[in-house]
Amino acid sequence: MTKMTITLDAGDRKILRELQRNARLSNIDLAARVGMSPSTCLRRTRALEEAGIISAYVAVVDPAALGPSISLYIMIDLDQRIETDARMFFDRIARDDRIVECVALTGNHDILIRAVVRDMADMAQLTMDTLLKLPSVRSITSSIVMRPIKRAASRSDLF
Repeated sequence: MTKMTITLDAGDRKILRELQRNARLSNIDLAARVGMSPSTCLRRTRALEEAGIISAYVAVVDPAALGPSISLYIMIDLDQRIETDARMFFDRIARDDRIVECVALTGNHDILIRAVVRDMADMAQLTMDTLLKLPSVRSITSSIVMRPIKRAASRSDLF
């Protein structure tokens, strides 16, 4: 599918703000909240999807509701001199379901991973048996999340 380019106006930003709050709104409810007719709202929402501005609709699952789990952040320093090793690292990260987010950083560390594991044994397996065995990994520092303070899917003030 070819993505198109659009310029966001106030109406588009209202749609994005409301969908960030609740992506399960029906088009009729969404239209009422943003002050548009349902047909206009649907056309604009589809345009936002086609442009790639809305890239997915997802369910955010609370890991604690599924049973005991540990959330952690893992900071990784890579040996980036060998490109094939770095590619192997990124491929391995993409395949591990325990890793829910991975970003490249500036500053003291190269990579920040957010992971959710079942228990300490699962955490040890992820760090010791998976990540540290990758040839591009120079060092790892992990921090366990004691409690979340704020979680947001996105910054709605951008919209």
